[in-house]
Amino acid sequence: MHRLSFLLLAVPLLLSSCYRTEIEEAAPQLVVEGWIENGRAPVVQLTTTVPITTSKHSVDSLDRYVLKWARVTVSDGTKEVILTGVYNRRYTPPYLYTTGDMLGETGRTYTLKVDYAQFHAQAETSIPAAVGLSGIQARPLEDGSRRYTIKASVQDDPQTEDYYKVFVRTSEKDMTMRSAYFGVFSDRTFNAGNTITINNGRNNLLHPAPDIYFSEGDRVLVKFCHVDSTGYRYWKAFEDYNAEGRNPLFNTMQNLPGNVRGGLGCWLGYGAAYYVVQ
Repeated sequence: MHRLSFLLLAVPLLLSSCYRTEIEEAAPQLVVEGWIENGRAPVVQLTTTVPITTSKHSVDSLDRYVLKWARVTVSDGTKEVILTGVYNRRYTPPYLYTTGDMLGETGRTYTLKVDYAQFHAQAETSIPAAVGLSGIQARPLEDGSRRYTIKASVQDDPQTEDYYKVFVRTSEKDMTMRSAYFGVFSDRTFNAGNTITINNGRNNLLHPAPDIYFSEGDRVLVKFCHVDSTGYRYWKAFEDYNAEGRNPLFNTMQNLPGNVRGGLGCWLGYGAAYYVVQ
């Protein structure tokens, strides 16, 4: 009797597991990824959300979700400039909005506005003062594999609560600074020496399998950014989702906590310092 009950219970479960759920396609949303840093021009990349389908999207097909004719402006409170859309194959995606008429200044607040068809978005950010690194150097792994991590000490002010984000690049062919693995920090978690480990980042298109280490012969450009609490929350959630997305037991179906009104994504100010390690 117990076996029969089990079989009767198992049959509907098996049938339900074979049921194909139809997902209603949601309306597209604007996605903004933009930043401005000290001494450099603003950069903004615009896309729309990609619908969930049963078929696989090719890399080339994703181009249709890149917005190329938007009106994008940035204001520093004194002047407003219109950003120009340009193709640049050294970025991913290979289209961005920028300008030569404005460079970021520490302490200033910048307002971004985006208008495209039915999309209208706005966001504000400020550029914190850059914070430096000391004692930055590559250290080999102990397994003899000729792979490396990078260690550095942050010149952090212990009197204030500060947040940091690290980006890396290992190829001159790709201008995209990749988000370093485990590369977002609150100074409340620093050890006595303020020492951090800088790992490699993931190139989603060329190297889908992650390797957090650098290889012998790499020339690594490190971008160390002082960010505000908005930037910290955004990048911390990005890292958490990136890690949990490989675990089927965790749900990562929520949007990242951005600061764009009228869209998804972020407009962030970076107090940036650059270092070359080789």
